[in-house]
Amino acid sequence: MRDAIDLINVERLSVLVAALALLGIFYSWRSAQAARASASAAHSQAASARDQVDLGRQQIELLMKQIAQADEAQRATRQAQEEALQPMVVVDIIAAPDNRAVMMLVIENIGPSVARNVRIDVSPPPTRVAEDRSRKAIHEWGIFANGIKTMPPRHRMEFFFDVGFRRFNSEINNAFTFVVSADGPLGPAPKLTYEIDLEALRETWIGQATLGKVVEQMKKGNESLGELASAIRSLDLKAAEVDREAER
Repeated sequence: MRDAIDLINVERLSVLVAALALLGIFYSWRSAQAARASASAAHSQAASARDQVDLGRQQIELLMKQIAQADEAQRATRQAQEEALQPMVVVDIIAAPDNRAVMMLVIENIGPSVARNVRIDVSPPPTRVAEDRSRKAIHEWGIFANGIKTMPPRHRMEFFFDVGFRRFNSEINNAFTFVVSADGPLGPAPKLTYEIDLEALRETWIGQATLGKVVEQMKKGNESLGELASAIRSLDLKAAEVDREAER
């Protein structure tokens, strides 16, 4: 024991303490390095996790957009299919086929199904040149006041509207807005709006009522009268023959 105590002197004790201190410092340094490495790894893992979360969010947003686009496309397709089955009532003002000086209001269902409860609103209220006060004004007609109960597919209605050359030689309004609503087999059909401006067709109608037209109509009338007279003469001859046979 005394020998062991003799071996422990101040210098040796100092060296031992210093060695232990260095060992502690080295251990602390290794621990700090390990902690720093662990923190760096944790930071990298956290950054990677955030990147994965952001990527997942972007994928979800892209998926939601694709779903919304698919829904919109499906809705548009369904709407197009439904509209293709609905009636379509058109309104127009055209020249009469047999006399282009005459304006005709045409209403026709060009859709594939029956149009019911057809309602036509027009503004401003149309009028004729020198409107006949004994008759209803155009906007008071039954098709505007009461509507049309039923219009089968390809059903066409024509109404005398006015005389072109008279209308364009006046200051009367020639621009109208027709709004058509109707019921179809799938419920209310989409409302249709028709903007009609007759001024664009002024030159088409302004010169139609010419003297040549009048002469042509008179010739047709004379031809019809001639045919009627020939038919009457033929009947008279046949009646005379019958009378002679009866006398014999």
